[in-house]
Amino acid sequence: MIRLFALFTCLSAYSNAIFAVALEPTSAPRTLMAADFMRWGGGLVLVLGFFFLCVWMVRKAGGLSSMTAGQMRILGGLSLGAKERVVLLQLGNKQLLLGVSPGRVEALHTLEGEDCLIFEDMRSNSVGESQFAQKLMQVMKGQSRD
Repeated sequence: MIRLFALFTCLSAYSNAIFAVALEPTSAPRTLMAADFMRWGGGLVLVLGFFFLCVWMVRKAGGLSSMTAGQMRILGGLSLGAKERVVLLQLGNKQLLLGVSPGRVEALHTLEGEDCLIFEDMRSNSVGESQFAQKLMQVMKGQSRD
């Protein structure tokens, strides 16, 4: 304990001597030059550029998505009014019917197994197109008008 106190005393005396030498005025105060502002501005631009590069890379990489992001998706929705909607959400093997209004989301019904409204073969076809895209292609080719 005494050795630690002696070491602390020596270091504090040594650091005081160094700071006293560093604070002694050796010449006239230095004035700011245009080069100083250029150096500070360049450093600021470099730091901001690095920050925006990191933000861009995170956005390009898809953010910080979780492993469950692929298992949860919106299958459809229906507007009931100016601000109210009903949304069908797929969570793994379950489907949730949600009522959404400003400031409130309420589960209306849960569908599981054979009760599901949209089955797996309809959700994921070979090219990954939605039903809307399929209908649009049919209309553009003139095959169907319904």
